Amino acid sequence: MRNTPTPSGPPRRPGSRARFALLGVGAAALLLALVLSRWPPPGSEAPIHSPSPEERSPAALGERPSRPPAPSSSARLSPPAAPSPEDALSTALGEERVTLTSSVRIEGIEQDRPWVCAGEVMGLSAHLGGVAEPGSVTRWIWPVPGGHAELHPGPQLQWRAPPVAGRYPVRFQVCRDLGGRRVGVLAERQLELEVRPCGEEAGQRHEPLQIGVTQRGQGSFTFEALYRGDEPISAYTWDFGDGSRSTTAEPRMEHTYALSGLGPQEPRSFTVTLQARRERGQALKATTFVLMRGQPSSGPPSSVELQVSRWRPRTDEDGWRSDVVVRVSDNTAHTWERIERVFLRWAGEADIDVRPWNERVHVEETLEHGGFRGYVTVSPSEAGPEIKQILDFLYGRDATGQEVVVSWSPFKREPPAEPPKAQDLVPVK
Repeated sequence: MRNTPTPSGPPRRPGSRARFALLGVGAAALLLALVLSRWPPPGSEAPIHSPSPEERSPAALGERPSRPPAPSSSARLSPPAAPSPEDALSTALGEERVTLTSSVRIEGIEQDRPWVCAGEVMGLSAHLGGVAEPGSVTRWIWPVPGGHAELHPGPQLQWRAPPVAGRYPVRFQVCRDLGGRRVGVLAERQLELEVRPCGEEAGQRHEPLQIGVTQRGQGSFTFEALYRGDEPISAYTWDFGDGSRSTTAEPRMEHTYALSGLGPQEPRSFTVTLQARRERGQALKATTFVLMRGQPSSGPPSSVELQVSRWRPRTDEDGWRSDVVVRVSDNTAHTWERIERVFLRWAGEADIDVRPWNERVHVEETLEHGGFRGYVTVSPSEAGPEIKQILDFLYGRDATGQEVVVSWSPFKREPPAEPPKAQDLVPVK
């Protein structure tokens, strides 16, 4: 029988070795954590550590979720840029603006007065230079409340000021229709008009000097100084806007503009300025505009035959109607683009309204090669008592792209015994 040595110390209980082993692992883990807390050495790159989902979760760590960090200034969203005045007007008109390269230039825009009273009218006239673009039209655009815009065609504008004083932008454009909603802008210029609050005695009706205009013929006008005041006028100096000047002692002056260089029906406006020198006190000044057109062609182009009936009252409603028949005789296709309606006033001024041709011409029958049979109308509002005559100019192109123009008069009023003059003003005798 072999004797088994007895170990010294208290007897070991079952499982003591396992507990020792676990304590050793815990100590090793603590030691490893201390080592890792000192790693890496200074100056070395930290190793990449991808935390487990439990480590990333604040709930797993028993912490309150922190508030997300505020975005840096570079990450903050900037407010959308405000649209440019050009884009805002195009949006208001429902158009798509396209800027085109062109030799057309706007040489200047003139005003008949430096400012205007709220609610009254200011005259504007634009002057063009450079080479004219085929198919181009001129127009004025200005914004109105509610995100809308108003539009007036032609080189001249009688702009009615809003009832509230301030500065208001008005834009003049030379543009071309590109089809659909696309409008090509060849040239443009914007100006700000000053509108002032005025008392009852400060309106245009009370201005001491105005100019009366009467057109006598093609390019021939009579101008008259209409003066309100007690101080005698010693001399009148006229500037007719075409390089001609004259000084007279009488308040009336006749002038004829040269038509050379103007194409058939080509419009051109002139600024007429009058200075009235008083015997005592500062000289007075007044401005007005006249519009004239080049000599009409001897007749319609040989490829187009035009028949127009004299205007007559409409049977179904107020206004007048003229029957129009256009025939194309050379067996080539013709297309029509627009109608310019010119309103001639007794005072010599003219307004122009430009629209797509099918807005003015009511086609009843389509003829060959672009011809048609139809009619045009004039409403009572278009032919007010101040209107002397209305002219329509139908513009189109033949198969070669050459411009074709035919014209007629849908309304003309017999002259009154006394043409109307400026209210409350009398000429100096």
